[in-house]
Amino acid sequence: MRKIIIEAYQYHELHGMAKQNVVRWLDEDPVEYENEEGRKVREYFSDMDEGMIEEHCESNGYLFDRFGDPVHHIEKEIEKKEKEEKL
Repeated sequence: MRKIIIEAYQYHELHGMAKQNVVRWLDEDPVEYENEEGRKVREYFSDMDEGMIEEHCESNGYLFDRFGDPVHHIEKEIEKKEKEEKL
């Protein structure tokens, strides 16, 4: 077995193109809600300000590599395997 070390960053620690990659990834799953008129609305992260994107990523525990690709799922998979091994 090989061990691979990945440096993970929060959204606010990224810069330039990496942040753009995060926004592209987030836009694949826009926020959907019903407005006051009862109509379904889709809101894309590319239309949100930086603070809202940062808050969304932080509240969901999203982590990224230096290119802005999501890596938080790797951490969750490792935690799951470690939990299973203890049983």
